[in-house]
Amino acid sequence: MKTILLDTGYWIALFNPEKEKEKQDVVEHVSKLIDENNYTVIIPFPTLYEFLNSKLSRKGRQKFNLEAELSKQKYEKIYDNDYREKALKNFINQFSFTNSDISLVDEVIKEMIDDRNLKTDIIVTFDESLKNHARSMNVEVVEILK
Repeated sequence: MKTILLDTGYWIALFNPEKEKEKQDVVEHVSKLIDENNYTVIIPFPTLYEFLNSKLSRKGRQKFNLEAELSKQKYEKIYDNDYREKALKNFINQFSFTNSDISLVDEVIKEMIDDRNLKTDIIVTFDESLKNHARSMNVEVVEILK
């Protein structure tokens, strides 16, 4: 069975389609993949923290039913216990040496991708650094369809 890992951007695009129009082809493609295939969907808990702390969740609570979405049987929420210490160390090291946009959530996701026991086959992200890391680990990246 293949696994699809969903990054925060997917949730934002899914629940805010009017503001994320350019990403709707990815959302539709991923929804179709999930519905038509026997995939397990990996939801890192840190992505939920990030999404629920976004402006979207405070402004648009009445617009979506997150509970119904997250209760889908194919979804597996993954705690970050096994990843957070190394991710934090990586984040601090990068923070000291780069001016680029880095995220602790992204560092946790990179650790999940690296985990052979978790076995991520596909990632849905709009973050270039995560895309590059996933490709380096032979993980398929869902791209915006042209």
